[in-house]
Amino acid sequence: MNDWEEILPSEEEKNRAVMRILDTAMPRKNSIWRELYQTANAVGLRTLFCGVGDCFFLAVLVLCICLFPAALMVRTMHLTSWLFLVSPAFYALAHFLTTWKEYQSRTLEWKQTWRISFQTIMALRMLVLGAVSVVGSILICAVLWSLSRQAVSFVWMLSVAFSALFLYGGSSLLCQRLWGMRAVMPVPFVWIVLSLVPVVWEPASVWLMQIPVCVFLVIAAAGGGFYLAQMYYFVLGKSRIPAL
Repeated sequence: MNDWEEILPSEEEKNRAVMRILDTAMPRKNSIWRELYQTANAVGLRTLFCGVGDCFFLAVLVLCICLFPAALMVRTMHLTSWLFLVSPAFYALAHFLTTWKEYQSRTLEWKQTWRISFQTIMALRMLVLGAVSVVGSILICAVLWSLSRQAVSFVWMLSVAFSALFLYGGSSLLCQRLWGMRAVMPVPFVWIVLSLVPVVWEPASVWLMQIPVCVFLVIAAAGGGFYLAQMYYFVLGKSRIPAL
């Protein structure tokens, strides 16, 4: 064997060196959910929601105002309609108001200059708002259930509230994926109109009240899956300049 053959690396050593170079230059991508978790640790809630505390206060205030007519109609056939309207109220208002304020203050454009994906930041914010809305929906159902003196099943009320929340969240994400951030504006108004239809049309309210709890539980589970699926594709989407 020649001396130069002893100096040259073997085929196996070459392959290992190539793999090390590829791993360094092209690191493996994390899963989307792991990326969201790492983004939450890197950014923090304070930075994620910096300067939008007044938006949350206004969203809670409007939600409390909406609870008054819901409390008055808790023993009527309009309970389902009000649950559909009130359950996603905080999520919709908080997301709309924070996006609108950051657009006006040019903060959204600043966030698009971060090394972290703009879609990941927005998705993380919506996940936090969704988690808060889930807790809020439980509290709303507990209040209305107490006011109704347990006339309606608590599980039934929760299934209705979660169905409304997840379907709204998934629909909002779908519209944002298709039409950009401008879809933040019309979606809440369309949801309000659809939720108020059974209020003014008595047969629709009666029909909704007769739907069994198992149906709403299936809708809530499907809505949750729909929301997570839309969140997945939203993070995968390409960044867009917000146009409100």
